[in-house]
Amino acid sequence: MKNSLTALPLILSVMTASTAYAQSFDLVINNGRVMDPETGFDQVANVGINNGYITEISTDDLDGAREIDATGHVVAPGFIDFHSHAQSEFGHKLYVRDGVTTPMDLEVGAFPVADFYDFWDGKSFVNYGTNVSHVGARVTVLDGQKPDGRVLYSPALGAAMQDGAKFKTKTFDPLDEAAILDAVEAELKQGGIGVAYPIGYYTVVGSPEVMAVTGLAAKYDVPITSHVRYLAQIPPSGFMGLTEMLTIARENDVPLLLHHIPSNCLGLTENCLDLIDSARAKGQKVIGEFYPYQYAGTYVDADYNAPGFEERMGIQVSDYKLAATGEPLTTEEFDRLRKEAPETDLLMYTMKQEYIEEAFTRPGVIVGSDGMPWIITDDDGKKLGFIANFDTPYGSANGHARGAGTHGRILRMVREEGKVSLMDAISKMSYEPALFLEEEVPQMKQRGRVQEGMAADITIFDPATVTDNSTPTIGENSLPTTGIPFVIVNGQVVVDDSVVQNIPAGVAIRNPVVE
Repeated sequence: MKNSLTALPLILSVMTASTAYAQSFDLVINNGRVMDPETGFDQVANVGINNGYITEISTDDLDGAREIDATGHVVAPGFIDFHSHAQSEFGHKLYVRDGVTTPMDLEVGAFPVADFYDFWDGKSFVNYGTNVSHVGARVTVLDGQKPDGRVLYSPALGAAMQDGAKFKTKTFDPLDEAAILDAVEAELKQGGIGVAYPIGYYTVVGSPEVMAVTGLAAKYDVPITSHVRYLAQIPPSGFMGLTEMLTIARENDVPLLLHHIPSNCLGLTENCLDLIDSARAKGQKVIGEFYPYQYAGTYVDADYNAPGFEERMGIQVSDYKLAATGEPLTTEEFDRLRKEAPETDLLMYTMKQEYIEEAFTRPGVIVGSDGMPWIITDDDGKKLGFIANFDTPYGSANGHARGAGTHGRILRMVREEGKVSLMDAISKMSYEPALFLEEEVPQMKQRGRVQEGMAADITIFDPATVTDNSTPTIGENSLPTTGIPFVIVNGQVVVDDSVVQNIPAGVAIRNPVVE
């Protein structure tokens, strides 16, 4: 009895500490179906968050300063999108409504890298990051233009295209290589995540240049990503483009992300995915990517839109539509735009549903939206620019619906078609992207998971109702996903009952700056 009485104060002390701890959470998510792809954890539980991190997952009652009742909802890792060109407040607003907590531009990248990070510093409500833009380096070196970070928003790209676009027209010259290497290396030293090669838009670039620049990726221990050459299903094909980048990555021993496989490979999608599987089986670190739409976003002067596209891609001129108006092109209008407005944005209907399903059901293939900058037009359909901001009303900006609805569409496909499990779909949108980057970018080790000790990036959705609402129709292509009422970024509620909060919750995903 004496021993029991002696122990009683200690027991009371532990109980008191436990009770105090349970009441000290900044945020608690109660009664949700917690799903973690890495561990396979899948059960109703409560999640406690403190100081931006998940500190407890338990079936015990948890109390917090703010509590969210997630009954009937899935509590998933925040979605990670490596293919986000919609790097504006309006673009991020649509992404976070779609469950994305970390939209990064790894396909085109940024140049200069520091300008990109400075642009978002202290004002982003989602996490942000970028690759070094190889095309940005070429525009700087070959065309003498100066991008200002977000390459696709910069007037430098348009100026280069209006003045000969040497970055995409000049025949490979080894004498250019040293300056391009210097330009890329300077940006890797500024913390760029990796090197981006959207060489499908400048197929004139020499393979030796790409090989040399990839040597810098190896030097700084970072991955490369690529929109490969040749959007075609006849030679030279997307399959050939994949073989080039697989070889370059293997020879330099760097990880490789291959963007939107169905978009490049078309009828050869299965063959391209088999090629990636074979490389993975041999030990190469490579993943593929896809988005769940049968039409792509492009611009008039893209290399693959040159005359002869009908045979290369198996489409007709009427399969192209003006992004700003939805109007189908004619041959005469296409020729006029090539001469007078080569930067005009288009939608093109090139992919079949079976290509998308082949990618979706294949292991080792992640989801990437390829969301494009949003276009604001006047009442006559004239393009005013990429000027959409946080206060721009949903539905009033034009572009590709995938920038608003990709992840909601994936979750709807799971519900309606059942060809991929919910856990696998979540994994393709969160854990697998994080896993790909985590060795080179340690911040990613704490994302893409719902586990104690991980960053509290969390997406809460209703699996019975979540759906995309964006369509190709003008006025509907920037409508937000519904059924994702709460999104948490670093412990802060950024989507609160389906309303986006413009608070600086995001952090920079970035490699160390080398002085």
